Amino acid sequence: MSQDPLTPQLAKANGDVKKLCEYLAARRGWDLATDAEQAAQDLGAAAIKLDDHLQAMIHASGAETAATSRPKTAAVEDGTLDRARLVRFASFLRDLDSWLVAQPGSTKNPEAIATLVELETNLSCIADMAAALVAATVQIDEPEPAVETVEDTAKDDEPSVDVEVEAGAIDAAGRPLQLIVDDTDEKPMVQEFQGRNELTSECKELVDVFLAAWGIEYSYYNRKKLLERMQRWITSAPEGQVLVLKIKTAEVPYEPYPSYVSRDVLAAKELEKDPWS
Repeated sequence: MSQDPLTPQLAKANGDVKKLCEYLAARRGWDLATDAEQAAQDLGAAAIKLDDHLQAMIHASGAETAATSRPKTAAVEDGTLDRARLVRFASFLRDLDSWLVAQPGSTKNPEAIATLVELETNLSCIADMAAALVAATVQIDEPEPAVETVEDTAKDDEPSVDVEVEAGAIDAAGRPLQLIVDDTDEKPMVQEFQGRNELTSECKELVDVFLAAWGIEYSYYNRKKLLERMQRWITSAPEGQVLVLKIKTAEVPYEPYPSYVSRDVLAAKELEKDPWS
């Protein structure tokens, strides 16, 4: 179809999303206001949901997504991101998502497809930056109610991969509260294959075990998307911090989400567990 009415609408949406992406990129060193953590998480969730729908539309159109890249914008002097602004950003992305799902599920117009790919790249970047925003406020040593340590419940015959999952506490149902994914030279979580980065088989196994503990099952396509996000979350971790995968239980189905913890905090906790090491 030579004149696709969807193309100019997508171009406008992409322009707005690109401005939001550039806004956040220029303020990537800013702190969150004390009441803005949930708003930042909601922004990330809205970006991921819209990103999912964009990826499905791109694949249905016979195209492939592009690698995520952060826009090159000049940094704005230090400041604080307030809750109201982040709420507006999340609301905008949710409205855009509602509009997108009401459109045809695919397009054959090359210009529309190119815009979809660029739009998805910007959304993916926003999701990653939203996760980085909460990194400073989400700490691994936050108190958790009514839990017991894995050391108290682990059995000798459990697979060694389960020990990797713990790194903290479990809930009353025996589910690990978090999965620490520390990418090091000695134990890499990301490797290069045919010119592209991908998760190592060990990292994929850790993720699969963690999800299985929560009874989360993905189709092949959705698992592939999650692993792609994991790779981005690991490689875009703030300097000196490590990815911590947690589970959002506010609604069903449960969803994993990223947070980060200082490597120094991890090292201190390892010393606490084994003072003779």
